[in-house]
Amino acid sequence: MIMGGIHATSYPEEAAKYVDCVVTREAVTTWEKIVGDFEKGCLQKRYDGVLTPMELYQGLRPDRKYLKDKYKYRYSGIITTAGCPFSCEFCSVPQFQGRKYRERPIEDVLDEFESIKGQYRGLILTDENFYGHSKKSNERVRALFKGMVERGIYQNWFGFTSLNIYQDDETLEYMRKSGCVGVLIGIESINEEALKTMNKNVNLRISIENYFEAIANIRKHGLAVWGTMVFGNDADTPDTFKQVADFVLDSHVDIMTCGILCPFINTPLYHRLNGEGRLFRTNFPEDWKYYTSHHLTYVLKSMSLQELIDGFQYLYDRIYATEVLRQRFQNAKEVLKENMNAAMFAFRVNLDWQSVYQHLIQNLKELQTSGFYDEALQRYNQSKKSGKKVQMTPIEVSS
Repeated sequence: MIMGGIHATSYPEEAAKYVDCVVTREAVTTWEKIVGDFEKGCLQKRYDGVLTPMELYQGLRPDRKYLKDKYKYRYSGIITTAGCPFSCEFCSVPQFQGRKYRERPIEDVLDEFESIKGQYRGLILTDENFYGHSKKSNERVRALFKGMVERGIYQNWFGFTSLNIYQDDETLEYMRKSGCVGVLIGIESINEEALKTMNKNVNLRISIENYFEAIANIRKHGLAVWGTMVFGNDADTPDTFKQVADFVLDSHVDIMTCGILCPFINTPLYHRLNGEGRLFRTNFPEDWKYYTSHHLTYVLKSMSLQELIDGFQYLYDRIYATEVLRQRFQNAKEVLKENMNAAMFAFRVNLDWQSVYQHLIQNLKELQTSGFYDEALQRYNQSKKSGKKVQMTPIEVSS
């Protein structure tokens, strides 16, 4: 068994205990050697991949039938870029894909789009962020969407981007004409101090005051705005939940998915919380199952667990109750009337996230009932009071 991916790259020493071989980073240029070593009976325990020049992906296509036939996938993903130059505290992308923004040749991407046209209900541009890195990269992605229009590659799709795309009307228009139904944007917070802590500089440069204009302009082009936010940041308080609910309803953002800030392994956030002695899910590898945006894994700083539970319940009642979703859908149909696929896309996602929120709240209630959080909070407070060095988790990972 061979393991790769973000976790294997972040903590290869642990992964190696459970598989025959670990491959860190990207295996495109390493895979031939791995297969050759296996055939010769000399498979190594670990191979370190490299960041692959995107030109080497020219003509390479995933064999999608294994996913479509076995798992009945209705959506398929396409990667057009890799890497991220930003340094968000919670993000694991730079350590896996690097900070250099790498781009596939446009014609190769268009050929791949064309090769699967009509085979799926929709496509997902799985780039971590396809817009906003530089003027040159923005021109490239504009040319990509223009090429889709010119070649008649109309296909329902959505992707991940930065909020600053709202200033580029030309690109937004090509996106709509090519079949885009919406964009997922990491808004993360409407609290400036929280954004500073997370090092979310791209949002700080836009400024929270411009969020409303940004959302409105993207929607004006017939694209649904899917915002994401996280709670549990040190700057968050019980009042944050009401502020966010008001923002969602006043801005008319089409989808807002909220979760708990998660300290993924080997991220700056992980190392900070670990150094402060605040992580309490440290029985690895069993406890990795809690490292998602639906579980709390660290001691909160500016609110209690009960306040976090109450806050998420308040959000659910204000923005995800069934009657509220119907009202938001009516607004989406009016504003996105030139692209009804976008309105329907938003409504379906919102319905799916009703159950996700209920699951998140239930997880927090179970944590509270277990008493595990109270014990962790007591240990943390005693450690602070005594002035003793905090107990680090049993993980030693290199940066």
